[in-house]
Amino acid sequence: MAGSVSVEIVQVQTARQRHEFIRLPWPLYRNDDHWVPPLISDQDAFLDPRRGPFYEHGEAQLLLARRGGKAVGRISAHVNHLYDQMYQDGAGFFGFFECEDDQGTAHALLQAAEQILRGKKKRKMVGPMSFGVYDEIGIVVQGFDSDPYVMNSHNPPYYQRLLEREGFGKEIDWFAYRGYMANEDRVSQRLFKVRDQVLKRDEFHLRHIDLRQVDREAAVIDAVFRNAWAKNWGHVPWTEREFARLKQAVKQITIPELSFVGEVGGKPVGFALSIYDANQAVKKINGRLFPFGFITFLRQLKRTDRFRHILMGVHENYRNQGIEIAFYASITENARRMGFREVEMSLIVENNVSMRNSLKHFPLEAYKTYRIYSKKL
Repeated sequence: MAGSVSVEIVQVQTARQRHEFIRLPWPLYRNDDHWVPPLISDQDAFLDPRRGPFYEHGEAQLLLARRGGKAVGRISAHVNHLYDQMYQDGAGFFGFFECEDDQGTAHALLQAAEQILRGKKKRKMVGPMSFGVYDEIGIVVQGFDSDPYVMNSHNPPYYQRLLEREGFGKEIDWFAYRGYMANEDRVSQRLFKVRDQVLKRDEFHLRHIDLRQVDREAAVIDAVFRNAWAKNWGHVPWTEREFARLKQAVKQITIPELSFVGEVGGKPVGFALSIYDANQAVKKINGRLFPFGFITFLRQLKRTDRFRHILMGVHENYRNQGIEIAFYASITENARRMGFREVEMSLIVENNVSMRNSLKHFPLEAYKTYRIYSKKL
């Protein structure tokens, strides 16, 4: 527990303060073997108002909590103008929440963020979302005993207590599902038969994503994704720069053999994207790609036996025709052949009942729950 010295809240305004904001988690997680540090250079670009794509359509204030000159907590208060245009529900957001196990520190951070959002005429505070629904979201409320997969977060169990004692209640949950290739034999053979029947249709073609044609494949994913995810909770279409950042982030870790495009009559109608769990490599370099971490990162990346099935979408006009099953069955079959041991399928929002029901056909467990909170202002 923290001492009796009062907490000071500081608005991040300089590059030095932003670096302090980014580096804050290291001492908080020094005894947590499951924490994976962020890539420092990526975080710096993401949070820099001059470089970060979020700032083209949003405003954010980063806040640090200091006690006796030492940073002990952080938070962002931000508004997303594209979200406002779509939903007009008065929601403002908080994100990047990290805090020592002290209710007073959490109170000071959250009160400061609330004050900023009230000043922006917001009626509700939602988070953590850092910055949007396609960035890192929520806090872990179930499943603390394993490393997070790439592009997912990790936190101590006490974060739930800190937020709920400040009046935050559940807004919505997201689930991460885990499966093991050794359990592939438990997959119903009927599903592989469904896949084979789909592949026999003259008009349907299933192909691997071609990383030699990254821009073309990215355009396919973008087009299908905008249709397939349009009704998902919190969906805000990514901007051109946000999508470019995502493309840059995943192109080096995409697994072509486990990533597919489904076409009907030559027209792309669905995709499935799987990536190496780069977190195992990031842990080896402690968040620093430079000057020599990049070499270690690449060496460790291809050694991982874990992968994340991160995105899948099927155009609404082609759902429930077996295309989703064709994706799942092909990924399962190829992953075992390639020697992968473990897969995570994430994140899936709790009200996406059709997707969650489809996963019941496979030996998967919902092993982590990420919760987004909200509070009326």
